Amino acid sequence: MCIRDSTEGVDIALITDRSEAADRGMDQEDYASIISSKHYRILTQEGTKPASLTLSYSGKINHPVRQANEEYARGFSQSPGLIDPQGVYLAGSTNWIPSFDEAYVTYKLTVNSPAGWRSVSQGKRTGFAELPEFRTDVWEVDTPTEEIFVIAARFTEYEYPMGNVMAMAFLREKDDGLANKYLETTAQYMEMYRQLVGPYPYSKFALVENFWETGYGMPSFTLLGPQIIRFPFILHSSYPHELLHNWWGNGVFVDFETGNWCEGLTAYMADHLVAEQRGTGAEYRRTTLQGYTDYVTPENEFPLKDFRSRTNASSSSIGYGKTAMLMDMLREMVGDENFKRAFQKFYRDNKFKRAGFRDIQLAFEDVSGEQLGPFFDQWVEQTGAPELTISKVQSKQADGAQTLELELAQIQDGDTYDLSVPVAIYSVDKAQFKTLEMNSKKQSYTIALDS
Repeated sequence: MCIRDSTEGVDIALITDRSEAADRGMDQEDYASIISSKHYRILTQEGTKPASLTLSYSGKINHPVRQANEEYARGFSQSPGLIDPQGVYLAGSTNWIPSFDEAYVTYKLTVNSPAGWRSVSQGKRTGFAELPEFRTDVWEVDTPTEEIFVIAARFTEYEYPMGNVMAMAFLREKDDGLANKYLETTAQYMEMYRQLVGPYPYSKFALVENFWETGYGMPSFTLLGPQIIRFPFILHSSYPHELLHNWWGNGVFVDFETGNWCEGLTAYMADHLVAEQRGTGAEYRRTTLQGYTDYVTPENEFPLKDFRSRTNASSSSIGYGKTAMLMDMLREMVGDENFKRAFQKFYRDNKFKRAGFRDIQLAFEDVSGEQLGPFFDQWVEQTGAPELTISKVQSKQADGAQTLELELAQIQDGDTYDLSVPVAIYSVDKAQFKTLEMNSKKQSYTIALDS
């Protein structure tokens, strides 16, 4: 592929013919062996300063879909970019748009696709035309975005207005019943997250059916595979997860250098919240902890600050599971109302900006009035997790008073954790619940009982 300019007074010089191309955006993949980039220098002639630059280039993009690593947690096939008779998939990983080393872009995009096709990109569709030979769509994005997507195929399109936001569905086959389920579910969860986090950051949210199995959350739409969207449980599991990514990951961007916080937070506010609403929140948390126990070992564990994306079961258990449990501990610490207010502040302060765990810490400190540096240090910076044992449990009665004595120990290798340990004490006629503060590897407690 060769870039040509058609701007008077401007010359383009090739600097590097082949260099490694980095994937941008939330779902970062390693395509270094497939995708490369060329570097150019743009030169302006002396005395000229053009107001705009026009570049022209062409080429074929056809990277076959391949099965991901068998341990890959999403279990999907993938491609960095594809233009095929079945459809089009272009993303940041495709490196199909010239980059000027800017972190974010806004854009206006005109897509000409075959007659009967439709295209989808971020933002708002501001124009379209059905011509005998082809279809034209115009998409405009006036908010910062990290990469530019184009999805196209022979779609049937559905719409459902939700105030100033449009719910949309693009299906590869006409299916009014399926489309209506997704449009109604979009409205339901959109309102729930608007109240929980803040205003939705885009003008639409679209369900887009892919021609191979994927589970991606893009700014203002989600790209799901043809089998996945027809599983009935997806409507209240993966679908709200992808919708919430428009706040976390595509609304507030991830500072990957300090750790990917958004996947665990999204899992907690989507997957866990839905489970909690159905009365199975404790089961969800137990399953999360069990996954960490089963898959994470001293050989493969790492701190949350080093999580970028999941590539296998162990990295998923850390980046998604451990981060979700961190959020649950934060919620226990500050209470439901402050938890909600802190993330609303985090969203307001960092919308369309890059943010990290420390920005979450600042929001929670501001709302709660507590100093949370030690809490974030131990859970984000340290490797591993505490492992507890209980021993020397005995009840005593003296002078009409009943007490319970016990000893807790942290038996994990490495640093001691500051913990708030919940304890349930079952007596003859009731259960009593206590929280024991623990800040050493071994600690004894005497608890007064009233039964």
